[in-house]
Amino acid sequence: MKRILILCHLLLSTFAIQAQLDRSKQPQPGPSPLIQLDDPQEFQLPNGITVLLVENHKLPRVSISLSIDNPLIVEGSKAGTNALLTSMMGKGSNSISKNDFEEEIDFMGTHFHFNSDGAHASSLSRYYTRVLELLADATLHPNFIEEEFEKEKEKTLTGIETAEKDVKTAARRVENLLSYGRNHPYGEYISKESVQGLKLDDIQEAYKYYYNPQNAYLVVVGDFDATQIKKEIKKYFGKWKVKTSPKTPFPEPKNAQQTEIAFVEMPNAVQSEISFINTIPLDKKNPDYFAAILANQILGGGAEARLFLNLREDKGFTYGAYSRLRDSHKTRGRFMASTSVRNAVTDSAVVEILHEVDKIRTTRVTDEELELVKAKYSGNFVISLEDPETIANFALNIKTQNLPSDFYKQYLKNVNAVTKEQVYTAAQKYFLSDNARIVVTGKGNEILEGLEQISHRNQPIKVRYFNKWGEETERPDYSKTIPEGITATSVIKNYLKAIGGEEPLKNIQSIKETAEATIQGMKIEIINYKTNQKQSLTEMKMMGNLMQRQVTNKTNAYIEMQGQRIDLEGDNLKQMLIEATIFPELETDLDNLEFVGLTEVDGQKAYEIKFSNSLTSFYDVESYLKIQSIQSMEIMGNVQTSTIKKGDYKQVDGILFPHKTSMAMGPQVVDFITNSIEINIELDSTVFE
Repeated sequence: MKRILILCHLLLSTFAIQAQLDRSKQPQPGPSPLIQLDDPQEFQLPNGITVLLVENHKLPRVSISLSIDNPLIVEGSKAGTNALLTSMMGKGSNSISKNDFEEEIDFMGTHFHFNSDGAHASSLSRYYTRVLELLADATLHPNFIEEEFEKEKEKTLTGIETAEKDVKTAARRVENLLSYGRNHPYGEYISKESVQGLKLDDIQEAYKYYYNPQNAYLVVVGDFDATQIKKEIKKYFGKWKVKTSPKTPFPEPKNAQQTEIAFVEMPNAVQSEISFINTIPLDKKNPDYFAAILANQILGGGAEARLFLNLREDKGFTYGAYSRLRDSHKTRGRFMASTSVRNAVTDSAVVEILHEVDKIRTTRVTDEELELVKAKYSGNFVISLEDPETIANFALNIKTQNLPSDFYKQYLKNVNAVTKEQVYTAAQKYFLSDNARIVVTGKGNEILEGLEQISHRNQPIKVRYFNKWGEETERPDYSKTIPEGITATSVIKNYLKAIGGEEPLKNIQSIKETAEATIQGMKIEIINYKTNQKQSLTEMKMMGNLMQRQVTNKTNAYIEMQGQRIDLEGDNLKQMLIEATIFPELETDLDNLEFVGLTEVDGQKAYEIKFSNSLTSFYDVESYLKIQSIQSMEIMGNVQTSTIKKGDYKQVDGILFPHKTSMAMGPQVVDFITNSIEINIELDSTVFE
């Protein structure tokens, strides 16, 4: 009975409290939470290395971060030295081979990562002494071997060659170059010529000035004994010799005198890369810092931000539109608003980005917007504190950027103190809609005319023209002469004639093709079945294990990856049904084709035919054989674009089939070589279910 009376009393008390609450009014926010961060123990070795220790015994793990705060360096004709040095570090030492080094790391379950600015390692507490020793040994006595250098150099050159036709790679390269200049550390880029000229001596020389204890900071966070680890650090890092770090002067980046469009021609682009860019004088000590990061968050910091809501939710131009604010204490930072859109709406997307940047500069943000981004920043900041590396980075930033010792303890207080007026002022100061470069990388014969018609505040925006290496050029000429009588229909009919003729092709009822490739030493096999009833099955296997299946059966299609089935619909389904036919051109509605024009594919002149918004094919002007296709498909909310090259045509039963198919898989182009093609074999229809 007593328990029941207590419960009744509590219930009545709750009703009374609720009756006193006015739920029509939003509760007032409480004070910003006090951020409790342990102050690091700090000491310095005689050679100049600064050590910061943060004990945290919540988990039996230790994180060790070595950061070398060198001045920014211009590599010039030796661009790529930094990248190769990074790839060479962490491969053993003078006293331990690469294989033994990696084997011991794997045994301890340790994570190691090296770059030209330092290294990082994390491990269980019981291994941290050995991990610290290995980290010091690999840092102070790197194992630079000619054979390993040549291997890494070849990988770098392969990566450059693979990326030459990548639209995003070209866009980022030109964006950086135009923002900072060719002779700035952030503006220069690695080229085949610069890498080919590098020798192992260059890497060894680079190591001498990049790895200098005088500019080094060792931050250790986690479950360790401070007294013991101090002795170990002195033992392992105390013999690191001081060197002289060179300083290479570079010009101050300059913004455009007035907003201009920089167009970068990429004929193989199926969508446009757009970036609105200006450099800014912003670092973490700047009084505007917190207002600026909130202004950026409101403009383009996520799915609730203005750019995303406008370009994706309202206009449907893209799958995402964002902005980023990069601060820097060594040079000018950068503001960038960017998106990727289909060619048909490129000019409209540029106009909308300009509109949103102008809007946040000329009108105050709302109370709701400001409170939302403050809450998001606060939540993300608190969550980040669970990661020991975050604590290490905080301690490092305070030292290298000369921040107040309580900068991160007061972080949320400073975020929540930002006013609408401060956001307005920061937007005017750092989002320069009058002095920006709008870099558009894409297919000029589809988008350039629209870009040249854009105006801003009733004034036409000047358009400048660049190639994919950032070199300014004349306006591309798209009026190349096309032979009389050449149309989309004639190209397709000539293609069908070239590979065997329409009637023989129609007599083929089924086909089985097997092909294989090798990537990083692993064998990939593709088996492809098709019938003339719009049925197809493609299986991709790696080392004998099934990686992916694509199945099409007359009216439906699906993709299966890692046990997950994705049923296709809409444009994706239509495209799969077209591709399911043995010879898609044989069943194409010729009246719906778009003849784009004459272009070049790897130096070959080709006719470009657009089948749909998601499929474009290219046919050699001499042989009419298909040499390339560009396909786009939306999978799980992301648009994936594939460039597929065809070559090495050979006859099978009187029909020409390509026996080499090249396609990009990640950073590498993979060549699939056809082993066999069988025509008119019997197939069980159940394989297409």
